Amino acid sequence: MNPKAKNIGIRIALLLLLTAPNLYALSAASDLSSPAKAIAYLTVVVIGLMVPMLFLRARTYFIVMGILYLFCAPIEIASLFLNHNPATATFVDLFYATNWREIIGVVGAIWPLLIIVVAVWISYFFLASRQANEWMIPRRTGLWIAGIGLPVLFAGAILFFSRYARNIYNIRDTKEVVRFAKDLTLLKFYKIYPYNIYLNTIQIARERADIITSRKELEPFRFGITARQDSTPELYILVIGETARSDNFGLNGYERATTPRLQKRSNLVSFPNAYSQAGITEQSVPHMLSRISITLHEKVLKEKTLPEAFQEAGYEASWLTNKSRALYLQRVLDAMDRRFETGKDMNTTNNYDELLLSPLQEVLRDNATKRFIVVHTMGSHWRYDTRYTSEFEQFTPSLGKEFRLTMISPDNKQRLVNAYDNTICYTDYFLDSLISLTEQLKIPAVVMYMSDHGENLYDDERNLVLHGNYSASRWLFHVPLIIWYSDAYASLYPDKVQQLHAHARCKDNSSVLFPSMLDAAGLRYTNDAASNAAIRTRSIFSPDYCPPDTLFVMTAEGECIVLTEEP
Repeated sequence: MNPKAKNIGIRIALLLLLTAPNLYALSAASDLSSPAKAIAYLTVVVIGLMVPMLFLRARTYFIVMGILYLFCAPIEIASLFLNHNPATATFVDLFYATNWREIIGVVGAIWPLLIIVVAVWISYFFLASRQANEWMIPRRTGLWIAGIGLPVLFAGAILFFSRYARNIYNIRDTKEVVRFAKDLTLLKFYKIYPYNIYLNTIQIARERADIITSRKELEPFRFGITARQDSTPELYILVIGETARSDNFGLNGYERATTPRLQKRSNLVSFPNAYSQAGITEQSVPHMLSRISITLHEKVLKEKTLPEAFQEAGYEASWLTNKSRALYLQRVLDAMDRRFETGKDMNTTNNYDELLLSPLQEVLRDNATKRFIVVHTMGSHWRYDTRYTSEFEQFTPSLGKEFRLTMISPDNKQRLVNAYDNTICYTDYFLDSLISLTEQLKIPAVVMYMSDHGENLYDDERNLVLHGNYSASRWLFHVPLIIWYSDAYASLYPDKVQQLHAHARCKDNSSVLFPSMLDAAGLRYTNDAASNAAIRTRSIFSPDYCPPDTLFVMTAEGECIVLTEEP
C-alpha cells in the first residue's frame, strides 16, 4: 500500500476511535432521533475535531485528543446504554462518587469489556505516537479558518438562537436576546461528547465547593423549635429505603406475597399513593430530610435537616447507614450525636441491611429519654441478587451467580423482576425486625419508612430499566410509605393515630415527612405562626391535613415537572 494512503487510513481509524461515543449516540440517543438533530450534532462533533488541527501538529494532536476523548468514553457510552442520552452532571457525579471498592466490584463483573477498552487505548496511543509531526491542515488555510471561519460559525449560532429567543420566548430586549442566545448555544455543548463530561465536571466541582461553604453558613442556623420539657421517653425512627416500588409490595395489593410479616403487624398503616420527589438518591434524600419543596431545589442545602430539628427540641439524634457516605450528607452525619456506618458499598459482598440491627440495639440501650434515629438502607438497589440472603430467594429463576451485564435486557424481564421481588421480601424481614426491637421498649414510638425513589423494570413500551433515567415514569416515583406506632404511642396520642388511619388513601409525596415527623412528636416552632400552620396542614397526623393538588418531581436532568401518570 502507498505509504501516504496507509497514513491517511491510520488517521481515519484514529478519528473513528475518538468519535466512537459520538457515533454510538447517533443510534442510542433518543434526542437525536430526527435527521436534522443528528446532522447538527455531527456538525459540531466534526468542528470540534477540526479546530485543534488548526493549532496542533499530527502526533501532538492525536495524543492530546486521545487523552481528552478516550479516557472519558466509558462514562458516555454507559450513559447512552442505560439512559439513551449523553451523560449529565448527575450521571458523571455517580462516577466521581464511586470509590475503589465499587470500582473493583464493577471491574469484576465486566472484566472482558475492560480488557477491550484497555486494548483500544494501547492500540490508539501506539499508532498516535508513530504519526509524523506535520501539519494536518496547510498552515495558511488553518489561519484563515481560525481567523474568519470560527467567528462566523459562532456568530451564526448566536443569530439562529436569537431568532429562537424572539419567536419562541418572545424576548425583545436586544441585550437579553444576545445573552439568551449565547447561553443556549453553550448549553448545547452539555449534550455533546466530550464537552458534556468536562462542563459537568466543572459544575460538580462548583457544587462541592458550595457544600463546603454551606457547612460554614449553616453553623448558626436554628429552626426555632420549642424544646420538650417533659421526661416521657419517646422514640422516632425514619427509615430511608432505597429503590423500592410501591407496586411490588404485597401490603399495597401486589399479587405476590412479598410482605407477609408486615401484613401481620398491628398498628401499621400503609400509604399506597405516596410518591418520591426525585428519581435518584442524590436529589430525593435531601428533600426527604428537608421542609424545602422540590420546586425550590436550589435552596435545599440552605437549611438544616429533620434530625437537626429534633436536636433543637432536646432529642438525641443518631444516623445509622449501610451506604457509603454521600457528599451532601457529610455535614449532616458530622452533626449527629451518634452515628454508625457499615463501611459497605454497592458492590461489597455480604452487604445486607440487617447489619444495622445490632448497632440499632446499641443506640436503643443508651440512657437518652427522647431519641430520633435515621436508618439509611441499601434496600433494593442494583444488583438485586446481592441485596438479600439465600433464604429470601422466594421467586425463581432470578439472577444468582450466573449474572452478566447482558442479562439487563427485556428478554430477561422475569428474572429481573424475580430478583427484585426477593429484595422486597428481605426489606419486609428487615423492617419487621426493626419494629420488633422498637416494640420491646414498651414506650411511645413511631417508625416511618419511605423509599427514596422507585425503579423501572421494563414496565411499558419505552423499555426503561433501573433508575436515573431521563424519561419520567410512575414506577420511578411511586414508592412505599409505611408507618408503625407502638401501643404506648396510641395511648399517648389517640387523636394523631386516628388521623393517621383517616389519611391513608390520600395522595402525597415525600414533602410530607418533615411536618409529619415533627407533628408526631408534638413539636412546634416557638415564634413562627406560618411554619406551625404548615405543620398542621401538611402533617398526616393532623386533622387539618391537606394533600397537595399537584405533585412535582425532578427528572435526572434536574428539570422539575408535574407528575401526571396515574398508578
